[in-house]
Amino acid sequence: MKDIILTNAYIQNNEDPTNINLNFSSSGKKNLKKYPYLLVVQSIQENFVRLTIYPVKIKNLIKVILCGLKISDEANIYLSLAKTLQDFEMIHTSGLLIKGNKLYYECYLNLSLSDVKTRVLKAALNKIKNIFKDIRIEKIGLK
Repeated sequence: MKDIILTNAYIQNNEDPTNINLNFSSSGKKNLKKYPYLLVVQSIQENFVRLTIYPVKIKNLIKVILCGLKISDEANIYLSLAKTLQDFEMIHTSGLLIKGNKLYYECYLNLSLSDVKTRVLKAALNKIKNIFKDIRIEKIGLK
């Protein structure tokens, strides 16, 4: 039986915590050469940093940030979000998160700001302004 490795790990010196060099193997991904870029999503909490890395084909894509009041009917929020974003290729999502008295949601879409579909996205997001009072679209590009 072939051994299956689910994770890799190593310990790195933390002398300069402002600039961490990552060393990861992409040997298990046969088609990685088709993707010239990597989207690196960071989730920073008090006791850990989680990185999720996605191979992508475009060097500029968009992040949608939604913030609203805390709402008790989460099922309707999920349905509204699913309906609004179903026609767009989602790469990553934070899921719904409640912090304090506010509701947050973020997602990264395989779409650039200059894409015609971005206008369609903006119109769709305007339809859920009753749930999310603050809706922003940010460009994510090469660092």
